[in-house]
Amino acid sequence: MPLFYRICQSQWVGTAMSGEGARLYGGRWNPPGMPAVYLAESRALAALEIVVHASPQSLLLDWSIIEVEVPEKLIDNVDPDDLPRGWSLQPSSPSARKFGGDWLSGRFNLAIRLPSSIIREEYALLLNPNVEKMSSLKISKPRKFLFDSRLSYGDH
Repeated sequence: MPLFYRICQSQWVGTAMSGEGARLYGGRWNPPGMPAVYLAESRALAALEIVVHASPQSLLLDWSIIEVEVPEKLIDNVDPDDLPRGWSLQPSSPSARKFGGDWLSGRFNLAIRLPSSIIREEYALLLNPNVEKMSSLKISKPRKFLFDSRLSYGDH
């Protein structure tokens, strides 16, 4: 089973797989009001997602990492050529949110593998927490995750 990663502040590990944060604020692939869980295919990509969205000082907070095994048969794959124009724009484009929202509304499968806007050759996984198949996931106990202090202070 493929392994994916989620990094979150330790105070939120209990709800890290609920999709509540994405429901409240939206994300690249989901509009506000629609729950979704974002995972990355590597620890490094999961960390970069935090680095590009958080202030440098927040990297000093208490962070945890969760490993999630997702059965391959429960993952939809999309051809990058089928993604809407502007999907990688900052902030997230309405077309990307509509694309993800349409997929989440279908509730056919548990996850969809999508290219990262940070590193196009790596992938994020968008999970639909409203699908009964969430019980198919093997979720690790959270472990402490430390960001290198050079990321928060700019020391080189």
